[in-house]
Amino acid sequence: MSANEVASAARGLAKSDLSLAPIYRLHGPPPMWQRPATFATLVRIVLEQQVSLAAAKSTFAKLGTACGGSLTAKSIHALQPEAMTAAGVSRQKVRYIRELAAAMIARRFNVSRLKELDDEAVRLSITSLVGFGNWSADIYLMMALMRPDILPTGDLGLIKGIVEADVDVGLVEPLITPADLIERAERWRPYRSVATRMIWQHYLARRGKDIHATANG
Repeated sequence: MSANEVASAARGLAKSDLSLAPIYRLHGPPPMWQRPATFATLVRIVLEQQVSLAAAKSTFAKLGTACGGSLTAKSIHALQPEAMTAAGVSRQKVRYIRELAAAMIARRFNVSRLKELDDEAVRLSITSLVGFGNWSADIYLMMALMRPDILPTGDLGLIKGIVEADVDVGLVEPLITPADLIERAERWRPYRSVATRMIWQHYLARRGKDIHATANG
């Protein structure tokens, strides 16, 4: 998706969804929040699992420094696990990142080829890696490959954000399960990624976060 496509989709979603309309009026189109389609982005997604974006950003920067400024499969492979934990990476995530690097080096996984695959094939490829579930695959599909119709059902910010947005316009049925979210998001097709960005945008803004820097910088 280009910036123009995101903006056009956001306008359409604001017309078709009562809860997205005030978000669009307040904030306009959501940020692109685009990341490079690289090994380093997959590492960053691992670091973001179950921690704040700010904490993950700090650890990602320290890990990059430990790798000599170039965070690649080879630089991770050459780095001692102790140096990774010293950078703030948990032992469990050290394993996930080193397994990813090993898969890249052994050519069991090729990050550059993901852009050639359809959404489900990308998901299957990423979730075959140790420590990578559907949320990790969804974030990569949305932010690195810029696919338009991804719904990260395991994302707490999205779940909390849509509940808040619905309550704001007088809809008080709470979302309870991923199945509820999937049903709620059917009206967003084929731009569920854009609707998700709009919800994230509002969720972050009402908490005083910089919506343009939070996920990118």
